Amino acid sequence: MKRLLVLLCVLTGLLFVAEGQIDKDDPFKKMDDKYNARLNQMNQDYEATLKRMQEEYDAHLKQMNVAFKRYLRKGFEEVVQTPPEVKPVEVPKPIEQPKYEPDVAEVKPADKLEPVVAPPPVKPEVVIAEAAAYSISPIYRIPEGTETYASTISVDFFGSAAPLVIDKRMHNLSLSSVKPNAFAAYWDDFTATYYQVYIESLVNYAEEKNLNDWGIYQLVDKTAAQIYSSANSRVMWSWAILNQAGYQAKIGYSGSSVYLLLPFMQEVYEKPYYSIDGSNFYLMSNKKGISNMMTYTEDFGGATKKIDLHLPFALNYTDESNTVVRKTTLPNETEPLQLKMDKTVMAFLNSYPQTVNTVYLNAAMSVSVKETLYDYMAPRLQGKSKIQAVTYLLNYLHAFEYKTDRDQFNREKMFFPDELFYYPYSDCEDRTVLFTRLVNELLGLDAVALTYFSHMAAAVAFSEPVEGYSILVDGRRYTIADPTYINAPIGSVMPEYEKYTPLAIKINNDSRLNNIWQMIARSVEQGNEGNIFIADRTVAENGKFMVSGWFSNTVTVGNRDYAAYGGTRDLWFATFDQGGSLEWFQPVSCTDNLFTQAFNVGKEGNVYALINYTGSVNINRREVARSDKAAHLILGLSNRAQPILSENLTFEAPEGKKLAFYGKYKADGTKIDLLSFPTDKVNFEPKITVDSRNEVVVRGVVGEIEGLTKDVPIMLSSATFSAEDQIESYMNNYRQQDVNRHMVALFSTLQLLSQNGGRISGITVRNLMNKHNPEFYKNNPDVYKSLLSMQFVINDGGVVKVETYKGRNVSLFSMKIKNNSNLQITRPEENAYLVKCLNGVQVGKAIVWYDLNSIALAPNGEMVFDYDTDHTKRTVSIDEVIN
Repeated sequence: MKRLLVLLCVLTGLLFVAEGQIDKDDPFKKMDDKYNARLNQMNQDYEATLKRMQEEYDAHLKQMNVAFKRYLRKGFEEVVQTPPEVKPVEVPKPIEQPKYEPDVAEVKPADKLEPVVAPPPVKPEVVIAEAAAYSISPIYRIPEGTETYASTISVDFFGSAAPLVIDKRMHNLSLSSVKPNAFAAYWDDFTATYYQVYIESLVNYAEEKNLNDWGIYQLVDKTAAQIYSSANSRVMWSWAILNQAGYQAKIGYSGSSVYLLLPFMQEVYEKPYYSIDGSNFYLMSNKKGISNMMTYTEDFGGATKKIDLHLPFALNYTDESNTVVRKTTLPNETEPLQLKMDKTVMAFLNSYPQTVNTVYLNAAMSVSVKETLYDYMAPRLQGKSKIQAVTYLLNYLHAFEYKTDRDQFNREKMFFPDELFYYPYSDCEDRTVLFTRLVNELLGLDAVALTYFSHMAAAVAFSEPVEGYSILVDGRRYTIADPTYINAPIGSVMPEYEKYTPLAIKINNDSRLNNIWQMIARSVEQGNEGNIFIADRTVAENGKFMVSGWFSNTVTVGNRDYAAYGGTRDLWFATFDQGGSLEWFQPVSCTDNLFTQAFNVGKEGNVYALINYTGSVNINRREVARSDKAAHLILGLSNRAQPILSENLTFEAPEGKKLAFYGKYKADGTKIDLLSFPTDKVNFEPKITVDSRNEVVVRGVVGEIEGLTKDVPIMLSSATFSAEDQIESYMNNYRQQDVNRHMVALFSTLQLLSQNGGRISGITVRNLMNKHNPEFYKNNPDVYKSLLSMQFVINDGGVVKVETYKGRNVSLFSMKIKNNSNLQITRPEENAYLVKCLNGVQVGKAIVWYDLNSIALAPNGEMVFDYDTDHTKRTVSIDEVIN
């Protein structure tokens, strides 16, 4: 924690850099004139726009609620229950852990591995889960007058208190009878309450703790249990809340009982279900043999999401009083390593239904477990060859105590990475989950899981040939490595599986070190250093790699030159095949500024982006959008790089106001819905998702990015402009507000950096440091010296670029800053800032480093650091740092 506490000092120093002169073209004067000219007109237009948008939004919600209430009265039909499915295991797993015997099991070279007829050879396949979809409900608006009815409750979430808010009138909601007319009446009564306050607190808590859809369901279920004693009341309330939160929940009834039915993105085992309109809806009560179950087919208009069981982000529970310690011993070590594990996290993971292997193989590890293990293990791997390092990890896993799930739990239970340390025993599946994670994140090697009819192992993609059994996946050779086969070297297969071809399950090898992404990055950046940047990347369902970014000046990609328009920053999108070779590279140029705020791909490899811009946007010399003011473009490119969607959004919001919007489109770009509404605060990130129907949902905010989607005024005339004086002016304003005294200086500097154009250097850093924090130099002379080697381009179209002296990387405390690193400043609320680290900034130690994603700054002095691909979050107070 201490190494993150100092990041404020670093950030403050970086942002306090200033110079008392201004560029000759006087960009601040230009910005002042432009801002003042537009401000009056914007304020005049906004009230009329606000009223129109609010009426449209309210009418849209009312229409959906009324239509659904009418449908409930007549839409119920009988459905037949399907028995629960058991996770496929053809024969029992070995009772004893197999041990390698060199004189019995001969290791064969790769070219001698031949598939055998029984069972039939199975083509290795990539398992990709569907993405959750967002529609109107997650972009909620809190109605006026909620204060009268809002009631704070504390819900027990697996041993941790979750502070939530409900409309106290909900206590009086009841179901008069178990009939369709009563369900419709309940929906009417429910939608008359301020259910939005609960959804707001639910989503806020889920985002704070990095909870996924299963976590949200569990939170709703536990809230219902706390509010109502009747089982039917709990089901009805959970059903209504989940629908308004965007989930396709249904109710079914039989006799005098009501049941909750939920659809999942993944297959779920050991739960009975009903097939409804092509989707499986699982019975959450686990009751079997229900006869005469009645339910309905159509979904509520605002509900488009299935429950996604993937757990991509590390759960953010860090209460020391709620931890338990588990020990693990590394190879050749005598002293065990102590791992702190959160009881809430472990109980939550234990609540999971049994599901497909990819959920466990791609799940994030807990922060404390990952960082403790990696900090301890990385130095022991340093200096080893890849083969030696993988052997070290195999030896580590071979030493774990073995027991089958049936023996340990009397049921099948596949472990998440954390659970391998928590429980005393593990089997082949559990070890493969942890082994593939360690290989990828510590060694930067791609790995796959291999499933036989009763066994799971792993295979690793080495850069050099390795003797032993191997398998081809996407044209790359993966050598088998079995973390359950005691003492077996790389390339060994248990004798009973030698004649069988396993099924390969591709894992989201998302580490920026791994081979494919590293190769792609090198191919794009080679010869283009400082002019091209990678911003977003993902893997399409067809296994191809999709990448986006921006470039300036002239770059060469795939033996072809591309020039940014008139010295501006242009965007680019590209597709690489499964081997990492470039298929196409498509620039998107703009006469002024543009930036990709959200990015995703469709099921067939289409590319979708939410772009902020001003000016004229062109693709292949054809204009696709134009706006003289800050606007949004929803852009879609086919898998052949042809434009298929270009929705131009020219909504405008004056200073201090924001507009939220969402649009829904078919895969070919046909518009399904587009809606916008005013909001006082932003509770979500701009995002693009693709739902189970391959429909594209885009959500965003107008007035989000400082200096790009909105203008930021300066308070001094440009003729007398001084960065120091400007910061002092801002500080005076913040001192008059309820802002932490230490945060005042940081907020003021961020406000200066929000302005368009200009350049500041480190020449006057000593003046600001000595004046506002004279002890800083005495306590941190090395940092003080390093800050002088940096300079900033102030908000070039929404991006603040960090340049270093002679292009050298700078190390500050536990942070590494590369030359040409980029930041972006947003204001989710009036007195709050979010500094996004777009690229080039890492936190860590000498060996283990993580990308820093963002730092959220609140007026009370609280800072939330978000880092690594699993969005690990750490919360600290600025007072702890300064004092």
